Amino acid sequence: MGRNCFRLALITLCAVGVAFAALGNILGSYKAPSNNIRGLARSGTYLHVLAHPNIVYNLNPANGSVRGSWTAPSSTSNRGLAYSATGYVWVGSYNDDTVYRCHWTTGSVYGSWRVNHDPFGLAPHQTGDGGVGTTALFSSDSAPSYTWRHSLANGSVLSSFPMPQADYRDITYDHRNDLIWGAYGPNIYGYSVAGKGLIVASFLAPPSTSYGMAYYNSVLFIGCTNGYIYRVECRPTVGIGPASLGKVKALFQ
Repeated sequence: MGRNCFRLALITLCAVGVAFAALGNILGSYKAPSNNIRGLARSGTYLHVLAHPNIVYNLNPANGSVRGSWTAPSSTSNRGLAYSATGYVWVGSYNDDTVYRCHWTTGSVYGSWRVNHDPFGLAPHQTGDGGVGTTALFSSDSAPSYTWRHSLANGSVLSSFPMPQADYRDITYDHRNDLIWGAYGPNIYGYSVAGKGLIVASFLAPPSTSYGMAYYNSVLFIGCTNGYIYRVECRPTVGIGPASLGKVKALFQ
């Protein structure tokens, strides 16, 4: 698919009443506690930041001040972070293909399950901000380029779909629009869950490589390798409906 087809797809979305207001606008930024960010997760209280190799920082999401930290389960291979409102931070480990369920403020491990791929990206399948109503956990990998939806209890796969630009970086779930957001190259892409991975939106990422990502109240928190965390506008004017997805899919074929 050429760049012109992608532009046509986005134009079609707008024509049928879907428009992302100021999508990708940088609202602000602050210095992260590390340049080596590997995952972000957002609760109602903290922005949780996974830094290579194995430290999770709890930050004030407004200004980035550090409120605490804890040691992640793996000593070297942690990547991908998610939060569920039951008080757990989920950490992916690609060396042993395991997802760990940790206490959100202490890091104590309360359980884990294995997956059949590298869990580079993690995101809660939530119905509200800050992990509210989390019923499952999304994970993503770059080989194969897929996203899986797992049971919280044992990691069993509930559903899956291909992601044409899936990468070895973190993802997040936008419950307002039923989108998985993820970085690939210099761009941030929005993949429709209902559309089984169809790309329906994109914008140029903030400066430097984007690794960590979290969604809260129509804002994307994006952690980059220049050592900064950016707050980026992610507010649509209208929800994405099945009719819109059908029109876009036709252009991608």
